[in-house]
Amino acid sequence: MPRTVCGDILKPDVVFFGEAVPPRRVEHCRELVREAASLLVLGSSQTVMSGLRFVRQAARAEKPVLIVNLDPTRGDQHATTRVALPLGTALTVVTDRLGIPGQ
Repeated sequence: MPRTVCGDILKPDVVFFGEAVPPRRVEHCRELVREAASLLVLGSSQTVMSGLRFVRQAARAEKPVLIVNLDPTRGDQHATTRVALPLGTALTVVTDRLGIPGQ
């Protein structure tokens, strides 16, 4: 006979607002930023430190940082360039210029 009760709380493998990012995941992302030639931030206000820390890391390493967000972000002072457009609009412009067919 099938069980009808789970017996535990199910949670997807994501970090919800207000939760701490697991240290191994943070270190993996730090390594990716160390290896990158530049950093592209799409649609993030960087209100929380979990994203802003990587923008700061790239800027300290003098890597170009491009932020695409309609509104100002906490990382703007570290950005080489900021595009003030809605993300969908900005990505449509980029794909059009690259000749990538849309949906």
